[in-house]
Amino acid sequence: MNAYLVACRYALLAMAKNRLAAVLLVAFIPMWITVAKTLTTPKTFPFRLRATGTWLRAGGDEITMISGSLNAVSLLVGFLMFSAARRTRAFDRRLTASGYPRTALIGAKLTTLLVASVLVSAYATAWMLLFWSPLQPFLLGIAVLAICLVYGAMGMCLALFLRGEVEGLVTIIMTSIIDLAPQNPVASTAADRTLVELLPGYGSLQTSLAAGFTRNTTLSPLVHSAVWLTAMMTTALAAFAFRTRGHRPPRRLSS
Repeated sequence: MNAYLVACRYALLAMAKNRLAAVLLVAFIPMWITVAKTLTTPKTFPFRLRATGTWLRAGGDEITMISGSLNAVSLLVGFLMFSAARRTRAFDRRLTASGYPRTALIGAKLTTLLVASVLVSAYATAWMLLFWSPLQPFLLGIAVLAICLVYGAMGMCLALFLRGEVEGLVTIIMTSIIDLAPQNPVASTAADRTLVELLPGYGSLQTSLAAGFTRNTTLSPLVHSAVWLTAMMTTALAAFAFRTRGHRPPRRLSS
């Protein structure tokens, strides 16, 4: 337990020292939400909520704000966890080589992911509530939290396979764009196709739209988010265990 607490403390301190992530959190998310809300047409659009099959009507500015918010938090948490995992990669190997329990390091990484996701999702949801009054604000926050967890786990996974921060950042940016752009019912005619159900942000966007414009508690889309989160975390933890395998405490030389 003590090893876990020590690992958590250092992991959270390292995350807090990421100045770029702090700037993006404070400035990028409010700016993105403000631009999406104020510069997008408020014209009402009819769209089909694929998760329930019901037809809804909503302002284009509100739909774009939801999509833009999910895009912003996915980029931020994905990059934050990628950067944190990449910077501690070599140190983790040295720790396990000296006998530090891997379970404590894994627990610390999971805790860091949860803390970062909760903070970012709460911050982004609070900014959306300044511009808009969704019918189910709590469910909206859960949906934002879900995509934070998915992309945070994705960032941890990518850190084990990509060497540089530029590669990781570009990969996360492109993945988020390819993921959320086709799902926006205002900007895409493919938002209602079956293929979108395979995308990592599907559960969060569908749940966010349901939370914003219906009074029905729609949780079934979050099963997709849970599947993506499980797949990303399983891959990341398996790769971590594989890369730190065979490391044992050095034997003491007899005098």
